[in-house]
Amino acid sequence: MLFLSPIVFLLSLFMAVVYGYLYLLFTTFANVFVEKYNFSTGSVGLAFLGIGVGSIMGLAISSAFSDTILQRLAKRNNGEMKPEYRIPLMIPGGLCVPIGLFWYGWTAEKGVHYLAPIVGTSFVGGGMIIIFMTGSTYLVDAFTIHAASAMAATTLLRSLGGAVLPLCGLKMYSTLGLGWGNSLLGFIALALTPIPWVFYQFGERMRTSKRFHVEF
Repeated sequence: MLFLSPIVFLLSLFMAVVYGYLYLLFTTFANVFVEKYNFSTGSVGLAFLGIGVGSIMGLAISSAFSDTILQRLAKRNNGEMKPEYRIPLMIPGGLCVPIGLFWYGWTAEKGVHYLAPIVGTSFVGGGMIIIFMTGSTYLVDAFTIHAASAMAATTLLRSLGGAVLPLCGLKMYSTLGLGWGNSLLGFIALALTPIPWVFYQFGERMRTSKRFHVEF
């Protein structure tokens, strides 16, 4: 299913990149905040608060608006509920990730007060949770009895992203610096932001097309 369904593949790729970014940040926070802001080994844990708070906010936003948006769009469509109505919330969520990466990278590069890059990472955390929540719900609604297979495919690619991308973090920052290193990540994330829009516009056609139908 991972390679036969464009919906599963593209959404899995999107989630894998964001998941990999999360662990890349986790593995580099200590170096960044100890070297750049002279945090002690004990206090460097505070750098994780941004992603933590952002994730909680992303969860709250997803919980508050996901069903509301679905019901509103269904009402406009004569009460018919489509899985694609889960997607709109993913669009701003996807934009939060590159915004947070640019913010984090350049404020840390220029030595702005340590709260500034931590606030930047909150956008990454919030965007990540919104993408995961809406993406997972969309896959379940779209693939119904085959949802477990779709989720397994997504988990596989996401786990690979979480394992591989952190290995590049320190080398990337030492070569490009915090500003351009995070900008590179941000530009890649920005290039992936059209994916939710494509699913919202053409997802139903992809799901029902015989060309992309997956037999079990």
